[in-house]
Amino acid sequence: MKYLVYTILFNCIVTQVYFSDLPDSTGIYQPIIFEQCFGLDIGDEIGLFDTSGLISADCSDQYSEILVGAGIFNGGQITISGFGSIDYCDFTDGYQLPGWIGGHDIIVKVWDSSDNIEYIADVNFSTGSGEWGDIYSVIDILTVNELSISSEDDYSLNSIYPNPFNSTVTFNLSHYNNTNNFKILIYDSTGKLVEKFSKNNLINREKLIWDASNMRSGIYFVKFKYLNKSFTQKITLIK
Repeated sequence: MKYLVYTILFNCIVTQVYFSDLPDSTGIYQPIIFEQCFGLDIGDEIGLFDTSGLISADCSDQYSEILVGAGIFNGGQITISGFGSIDYCDFTDGYQLPGWIGGHDIIVKVWDSSDNIEYIADVNFSTGSGEWGDIYSVIDILTVNELSISSEDDYSLNSIYPNPFNSTVTFNLSHYNNTNNFKILIYDSTGKLVEKFSKNNLINREKLIWDASNMRSGIYFVKFKYLNKSFTQKITLIK
C-alpha cells in the first residue's frame, strides 16, 4: 500500500504544471481519496492546502498558506497525499520541515488547465474529520463552485428553476452579454456526461430548458462555462 501511494506522489510531482511548488517529503503524509470529481476535465489539477501551515525550516516558526499535495485528474478516482510538518526545534540542533499541521482544515483547490484559472473546490468528506492529522480521508464528491479570483461580475447562472425539479428545469441566461461563448454540461451522480447545451439551444436568446423526463431521479451537476469563467452547480431531479 505504501509503495502504491509513493508511486502516485512521484508521478504527480514530476508532471505537475500549476500546483508544483510542493515541500520536500517529511515522511509524514495523509492520503486523500477523491471518489467523484464534478466539473473537472482530464488534465485539470487538484491541490491540497493548509491555510496556516508551517512554512519555515529554520526554527523561525513561520506560518502561512502552503501547498502540501497535488495531483492531476485522470477522469476517475484519484488519491493525493499531503505532507505533514515536522518541528524538532525543542531539541539541540533541532529543525523544522514545512507541511500541514494537525487539526487544521483541509483546503482543496482546482486549476482548470484549459482556461488557466484557479478555483476553490467544494468537497464532502465521507471518511475523516476534514482536518489534517487523520490516518486518511475520503472525499466522495468534489465540485467547483466558487471562483478564487476576485471579480465584480456575477458568473453564476442568474436563475435555475425550479430546483428541485420534476422532468424539466429552466436556465435563465438573460444577464449575459455575450451568449456566443457559453457551454452548459450536465453530469449525473456517477460523473457521466448526460447532456450539453450551447447558444443553438437558447430560447429567445435568454434561456434554455432541459427535458429530463427520461432521466432517473437523483442529483445532477451543471457545469457552466462562460468566456474564461467556469463553475459547477448541483440540481436535484425528483419524480
